[in-house]
Formats: sequence, C-alpha cells, structure tokens
Amino acid sequence: MGTIAVDFDGVIHTYSRGYDDGSIYDPPVPGAVEALRELMTRHAVFVFTSRDPSAAAEWLGGLGFETVVDAPGSRRRFWNRRGTLLVTQRKLAAMAYVDDRAIRFVDWEQTMADLAAEGL
Repeated sequence: MGTIAVDFDGVIHTYSRGYDDGSIYDPPVPGAVEALRELMTRHAVFVFTSRDPSAAAEWLGGLGFETVVDAPGSRRRFWNRRGTLLVTQRKLAAMAYVDDRAIRFVDWEQTMADLAAEGL
C-alpha cells in the first residue's frame, strides 16, 4: 500500500470552462469515479486542488465518497488512510501524482524540450 495523489480539475472534474466563476459545474471525467474507487481499495488516495477544498469535498461527497478536508494551516505531511479521500490544496508525499498538466521529469534537457514543445 502507498499513497496516490490525484488532481481535481481535468482529472476528476471535467473542467470544460476552466476555473470560470469558481463553481464546480461539470460532471466527472468518464471513468474517474470507478478509477478512484478501485485505487482506494489498494492505496490511500488524496485529491489536490487549487479550489476551495471544502467545495471539492462536497462535490465528491455527492458522488458517494467519504471525504476529509485538509484544514488551512494544517501541518499534515502525508495521508495513509484507505477508503477516505483527503481533499487538500497541498501536494503531500505520494508514490505517484495523476495530473493532466504534468511534464514528466527525466532530466533538465528533456524537461526544457518538453516545455518548449508545449509553447512554454
């Protein structure tokens, strides 16, 4: 067992209009609910978001997930509870991060080339 970190927007929440007015307006990404449930049987899973974590936790709760909101100023360094999603604005220690906007780091030469390919 380890910990898996999953980004909220674009990975769990469809996010078709971007941040827009800050509301969580879309349905889940197809397959997200099932994948989270499967991951949670084998690993501790936390969701990280730049949104208000309470709003994301409420949305996830509406999908049937048990959630815990990481309180502002929390000193939590890791999450290891299976079966419950922690929702946080922080990136805690994890074996793997699932994120729709990631650049995979191999070395800096490759990273700079990947960023340039993305126009960044």
